[in-house]
Parts: sequence; structure tokens; C-alpha cells
Amino acid sequence: MPPSLDLCDFPKGTTLSVTTSAPPRTAPAGRRRTVTLLIVLLAAFMDLLDATIANIALPTIRTELHASAAQIEWVLAGYTLAFALGVVTGARLGDLYGYKRVFLIGMAGFTAASALCGAAPTPGLLVAARVLQGLFGAAMIPQVLSQIQLLYAPHERGRAMAAFSSLSSLAAALGPVLGALLLESAWTGLGWRAVFLINVPVGAVAVFAAWRVLPEGRATTRPRLDLPGVVLSGIGLLLLLYPLTLASDRGTWPVWSWAAFVLGVLVLALFHRAQRLRSAADRSPLVEVALLRIPSVGGGLLVEFLIFLPMMGFFFTLLQLLQAALGFTPLTVGVLMLAWPVANAGFATFGATVLMPRIGRGTVQIGIAVMAAGLAILGITAHGATPDTPWAAFVPGVFVAGSGAGLAVAPLAQLTLQDVPERHVGSGSGLFNTVIQVAASLGVALFGTLYFHPQPDRAHQLARDAGPAFATTMWVSVALLAVTFALSYLLPSRGRSAES
Repeated sequence: MPPSLDLCDFPKGTTLSVTTSAPPRTAPAGRRRTVTLLIVLLAAFMDLLDATIANIALPTIRTELHASAAQIEWVLAGYTLAFALGVVTGARLGDLYGYKRVFLIGMAGFTAASALCGAAPTPGLLVAARVLQGLFGAAMIPQVLSQIQLLYAPHERGRAMAAFSSLSSLAAALGPVLGALLLESAWTGLGWRAVFLINVPVGAVAVFAAWRVLPEGRATTRPRLDLPGVVLSGIGLLLLLYPLTLASDRGTWPVWSWAAFVLGVLVLALFHRAQRLRSAADRSPLVEVALLRIPSVGGGLLVEFLIFLPMMGFFFTLLQLLQAALGFTPLTVGVLMLAWPVANAGFATFGATVLMPRIGRGTVQIGIAVMAAGLAILGITAHGATPDTPWAAFVPGVFVAGSGAGLAVAPLAQLTLQDVPERHVGSGSGLFNTVIQVAASLGVALFGTLYFHPQPDRAHQLARDAGPAFATTMWVSVALLAVTFALSYLLPSRGRSAES
């Protein structure tokens, strides 16, 4: 049964319908619904892929555009920061103007910004285009979860949530190999620009298809845009994420970064307080923070944060070890990393559709344990690794960890959002995506610092230093996942699909 709620948690006059038994009448069904899902997942995949694929092109971009180290850093940071700052507002815009309309604007803008990236003649213009990409992505991505909730009744969402949850790890794994292939393909003649221009034809097709088939939908009440909340949340997230983004490849954090981080936490606490007051006054808060009082939402977001924290740190540090310390080529690393999305996709579907209806949150708990086992295997493998270590030695650990992540994350999304009232699907989606962004930035910064700290020369890593350093990050990840396992009992014991 859904948890009981205090009506004081929501604006006056609200009738809380925790879930609906079926999708809205306007939602497509059958094959058309499947096509609709594929379109929104394609858009989400493009956005997630762009966060990783540019990494492989950075050395070439720096050489050809004569960019400084700071400018190259901002090619990555500009995108991730803009996305993180805009995702909460993007979710509310979907509630306000309709999920389809905001999705189309975000997708079209993202495609146009990709074209600008590919045509950028200077580093400054490339950074500006990357910021635009992040902002339009922030408008687009929250609508994906909203569309899934519109398209599928609660007991039907297993496969759709599994597919969505697999995208982040799939993009993280495919980014390096796809980037390497585009850079090394002579037939394009575009070099690093192909990394961005590949989005243009795909995005154009996706926009046209989405315009034809996506269902209309918006919040059941007409909210107002909370501009003070937009500003306050943006300042808080910027203060929190900016130092984390720039500290990712440093062994120590400067004093200013600690000060900014603490100030960001305080500003976000003020934002939380302001949102509660705005909700109590029935003034359409940017984020319906009362959702956090729903046990499945509050517990699910905490578990989500603690899973993505080591997961994203793992991707960052493993790529550093394999390429900078062991000397594997980008293409070799990409092939090796394919073990993750292959395992992740298969076990995500199995977990969400087979295990979840039978054992509920036990699926997430098994996934956490398996993921920890995979990271432990990688720690053992890396500790004594040398440049002569075959790349296949890392495949078992990557495969096992990817399997565990697939089992854990797909049901987690379903358990976390199953009790969100229909009128608050935008806020729920915004919270879920924001937690991922914060966890990713914090994970990369924390585990990057832990990885680089014992190494005297970060630019020229030695296997004898990097291997044990990476192993340390894995053991810390295992310990963190043990804590996550204990906290997973905050999740509902059964999903909505098991109760229907």
C-alpha cells in the first residue's frame, strides 16, 4: 500500500492521488508506445553520451584550436555544470508548458548547439556552445522520466525504467570507443568535429519523430515558475559543483574550493527552507520538497546518491589507470569497457522484469552486493597491474560490476518514483536527475582526489603508483556500498507492479 501523507505537505486544496492505475487516455499504446519510448531514450542517450565522448577528443581539440589548459577543462565543465544547474528548472518547465513541448525545444536546441560545437573556430566559442548544450539537455532530460510515467501504468514501467537506467552506464562505456572511432575514421575528414556533428542528423530525426508521436501532458494544475527559486538553486548548485568539477584531477583541494562547497550546502539548505514556505503558501515552488517525506522517495534518492557516487568515480579513475598509466589505446579501452553496458543492459532488464515483481527491493540489494564484488575484483586486478597486463584481465571485474549496477539501478528508479503523485511527476523527475548529477560530480572529485593524491606526477602516471591508488579507490567504494546496502532497507519492500 502507498504511504499515508499529511495534506499539509502539499498546497491547499490538493487531492493526492498517489498513483494512477493506467496511463492517461491520450497516451499511445502498442507499437506506437514502444516507438515513443525509443525516441525519448534516444534523446537521453545523446545527451548522456555527449558528457563522455568529448573526453577522447580533448588532446586533438587543444592542438588544433591552440586552447589553454583552462579552456580545455571548461569544454567538459561547461557542459556538466550547465546541465546540473538547469535540470530542476527544466523539470518545472515541463509541468508548466507541457512535457512534449519542452522536450522538443530541448532536443532541437541540443541539436543546434551540437552543430555550433562542431563548427566552433575558437576555444571560447566551443565552450559557449557546450554550455548551451548543457542547458538544452537540462530542459530535455527531465521530460524523459515524465514521458515514461505518462506512457506506462505503474505496474508496466519495469522494462522502460530498466532501459532508462542503463543509459548512463552505456553512454559512459561507449563514449571513449565511439569517440576514438570518429577521430580515427578518415572517411569523415572532420577530425574532432565529428564527435559533435554526429548529433545533428540523429537529433533532427529525433525531433521530427517526437513531434509526430509524443503524447501531450503536463501537471494536472497550472504551476507558476518560481524565479527566486531558480536563482537560489542555481547559485547553490554552482557553489557546490564548480569546485568539485575543477578538483576532479587534482590530488588536493585548495582552500577556496572547500569554502565554496560549504557555502553551496548552506545556500541549498536555504533553498529547501524557501521551497517549504512557498509550498505552504500555495505559491508553486520550483521543487515540491514535501515529496522527500514520502518514504520511497526520500529513501530511494539517498540510495541512488550512494550508488552513483562510487559508480561515476569508478569510470573516471579506471579510464585514467588504463590510458595514462598502463598505456592502453583509446580503442582498446573502449572495447574493454563494452563489458559494462552489455552486462548492465541484460541484468537491468532481468532485474526489473523478473526479479523485481518477486523480491522487490531484494533486487536492489543483490545488485549492490554484486557491484561491490565486481569492484573488489578490479581492485585486486589493478594492484599489481603493469603495461604488460593484458586488457582482458580487467574484463571480469567490469562485467560483474556492470551486472550489479544493472540489477540495482533499474528497480531503484521504479521504487523511488512509484509513489510520486501524478501532478508532481516533473518535480520527481527533477529530483531524481539532480541527485545523479550531484553524485556524479562529487564521485569524480572525491575518487579522483583519492586516486591522484599518492602519485607525484599526475601528467605521467606510473603503473607502480597508479595500480595501488586505483585499488584503494575500489576498497573505499566497496565500503561505501556496504553502507548503501544497510540503508537500502529504507526502500519499499515491494514495487507497485508486485502489488497490482
